[in-house]
Amino acid sequence: MEQYNVIIVGAGLAGLMAAKHLKEANIDYIVLEKEKIVGGRMATFISETGCADYGAQFFTTRSETMKTLAKQWQEENIVKKWTNGFPQMKSVDDLESLVIYQDGYPRYAGLHGMNPIAQKLAEGLNIRVRHCVENLSVDDGKWKVAVRKNSQETAFFYGDKLILTCPVPLSLKLLETSNIKIDENTEAMLRQTSYFPCLTGILTLDKKTNIPSPGGIQIAEGMVAFISDNAQKGISETTTVTIHGGDVWSREHEHLADEEILSLFIAGTRPLLGDGIILEKRLIRWKYSKPENLHPDEFAYSLVPLLVVFAGDIFRRGAVEGAILSGL
Repeated sequence: MEQYNVIIVGAGLAGLMAAKHLKEANIDYIVLEKEKIVGGRMATFISETGCADYGAQFFTTRSETMKTLAKQWQEENIVKKWTNGFPQMKSVDDLESLVIYQDGYPRYAGLHGMNPIAQKLAEGLNIRVRHCVENLSVDDGKWKVAVRKNSQETAFFYGDKLILTCPVPLSLKLLETSNIKIDENTEAMLRQTSYFPCLTGILTLDKKTNIPSPGGIQIAEGMVAFISDNAQKGISETTTVTIHGGDVWSREHEHLADEEILSLFIAGTRPLLGDGIILEKRLIRWKYSKPENLHPDEFAYSLVPLLVVFAGDIFRRGAVEGAILSGL
């Protein structure tokens, strides 16, 4: 049995930033993460054939807090300014709609990928990976968190306070299966939030692509929302492309098999991919990706039955910046 002042569920950006703040305040905490690495959708794929960011592609700095963090991370050689704007297309099958676009507002990316940003943030924090939270209960005035360790043994953690940073539907499901009732108004607001899924393809080719500098295109509608050349981005030595499916398109096509989705991606983006041979391909399915309906506040909380806080990229601003500010 382990006891802490605060238990954080999820080691995505919100969980990591909350943990860093607690550590700086000398508050006893632990972060429980079900995956084998931290970062959530700050995800970077690495193989012998290439490297690709396949979750968040970049982040913005609209708040003073994020501007300060970006400057600090640049000085620490964690991030770089990728671009001041991406080429734009109406749809992936309308090449004539491609326009070069610069709005002067910086977009930052990880120097070696987006996941290394999360890895750097996690350094020195009390995090347990491969610890999947399965049940919550209240025991003698404390949260009792039942965790399956490494897919095998069960362990119990006790905390005065609880922070849930996984996607809201998963947090609500955990509370429901644990028979935990929270404040009705808080729950009602949380249930109004929603996410789009995202079907994401990763392709490695033997030639350079036709994707214009700086290596990314934002696409307004249809099958593809964003396409990125990770070699131009500076994180892959080989031509490795990330294709993010459009919000609505991903929802309408997530029932299809991986191979069928990849075939549609390849056929639809072939003019941008060029005539290179595809050496490797894979599909990633993000069930909870871009927020569809945001929560209006930076975070949510309930004092019933004990203090539980909800944080993540579904709150107020969304995206990378929203997750970080929500965690803080």
